[in-house]
Amino acid sequence: MPDFILERLEVNPGPGPLATGGGTTLRDGELRVMLLGHYQHDPLTINDGGETIPLLRSRSTGVLSVGLGLSSRLQLDVRVPVLTQREGEGLDAQGLTAPTRSGLGSPRVGARVAILRTEGDDSVDLAAEVGVGLPFGTEGALARSTDTSILARVMVGGSLGSILAPSFEIGTLLRSTATINAENLEAREIGSELRLGAGLMTTEGSLRGEVALNAGLSFKQAQGAVELLGGARYMPREGVELFALGGVGLGSEPGIPLFRLIAGVSFSYLLGEDTRPDSDSSIVHESVPLPLPGSGRRPGETRGSQASLIPGPGETSPIANVSRDRFVLEGKVYFRTASAELPAELADLDRAVEMMLTNPSVALMTVDGHTDDSRAETLNPRLGRDRAEAVWRYLVEHGVPPNKLRLRSFGPQHPTQTNSTPEGRERNRRVELLLMLPTTQEPTP
Repeated sequence: MPDFILERLEVNPGPGPLATGGGTTLRDGELRVMLLGHYQHDPLTINDGGETIPLLRSRSTGVLSVGLGLSSRLQLDVRVPVLTQREGEGLDAQGLTAPTRSGLGSPRVGARVAILRTEGDDSVDLAAEVGVGLPFGTEGALARSTDTSILARVMVGGSLGSILAPSFEIGTLLRSTATINAENLEAREIGSELRLGAGLMTTEGSLRGEVALNAGLSFKQAQGAVELLGGARYMPREGVELFALGGVGLGSEPGIPLFRLIAGVSFSYLLGEDTRPDSDSSIVHESVPLPLPGSGRRPGETRGSQASLIPGPGETSPIANVSRDRFVLEGKVYFRTASAELPAELADLDRAVEMMLTNPSVALMTVDGHTDDSRAETLNPRLGRDRAEAVWRYLVEHGVPPNKLRLRSFGPQHPTQTNSTPEGRERNRRVELLLMLPTTQEPTP
C-alpha cells in the first residue's frame, strides 16, 4: 500500500460550524483546544473482478486540534491525528499488505485570515485559509503522505434571520499522486482534488444543531463523492462545548466512508483571563433608574463631597419613593454590534462610580452583560462577558473596589426590546449596572 492521507473531513478548529469553515476566526488572544474521537466504517474499498472488497472495514482516530487567535483577523492552528484502531482485509495474493493498525498521522499546520467580518459591520464573514500537511508519521497507516500537501480554501458565512447561519467553502487539495495497483484489482489513483462544502447551523441557545454537505472531485480520475453530516453541539458553561456529528457517504472515493461518527469536546480560553474578575449569577432583584447626581454640585467638586443618596434608618430615600425594604439603582451602557468597546458617553458609569465612592456601606454592584440575537453576537458566546468586563475595568480604574463588583453574562436570553428591529437590537446590546442597597432581607433566589 502506498502512503497517502485517507481522511477527507477537516473539522473546523475555529469558531462557527464544525464540518465547514464558516469564514470566522478566533478572537485576539483566544486559545481553543479540541479533542475528538472519529470512527469510519468502510472508508476504503477496491474492486476485485466486479466484487467490492473493503480494504478497511473500520477505522478509529483520535485528533488533537489547537487554534490560537493572533489578532482579530489572523488565526493559527495545529492538528495532530493518531490512528487508534483499524480492521480490514489482507490481500497478500495480489501483493498488497493491509495498513497498520495504529500510528501517528501527518501533523497539519494552518493559517486563516479574515477578509470580511460581521463583527466589523460587514454583511458576511469571509476568510481564506492555507493548511500544510507535513510528511511525518507512521508508514503504512494511511495517515501520512510522502510529500508536503497543501489545502487552500475560501470560506464564507452569513445569517438567515436571527437563528440560522449558513456557511460555504471551496478549496483545492494539492498533493502528490499515490497509486493502488495490483493484479486483478481496479487501479486507484489518489491525488489532488477540488473540495466543496455547504452547511447550516442554529445560533441561539446553549444547544445548537448543524448539518453539512461536503463534496470532492478528483482531478486525476474525474470521480466525485458526497457526504452528508448532521449533529448537535451543547455548551454546558462558558468556554466548554460538547459536540457529536454523524453522517453517510455516497461514492467510492477513498476517505468517503459508508458512515462516520465524531464526538468530542472543545475548550476556549482567553489568554490572560486569570486576572479578570469573578462572576456571580445568583442575584435576582427589583430595580429603579439610577439617579442623576445631586443638584447644586459645582464644577470641580470631588465625588466625596456629595451627600449620601442611600437612606439611613428611619429616613426616606432622597432619590426615589421606596416603600420596600430593599431596592436596586439601575443604569445601562449600550454597545455597537459585536463590539465590547465602551461608548464615548458614560454618564451612567460616572454616576455609578460617584454613588459607590460616596456610600461605602453599599456591599455589591452587579455588572450584567447582554447581547442581541444576531449571528454576529450569538456566535461569540463571550461577548456579553467581554462587555461586562469593559465596564468593570472602567469602574475599578475610577476607584470602585473590585471586591464590591460581580459580573454576570446572559447573552441574548433577556432582551429589553424586540430583536426584530435595528433599534430594538441596539437597546439589547447593553451592560446593566445594578447597585444593591443596604437591606435586612436576603436577595430573592
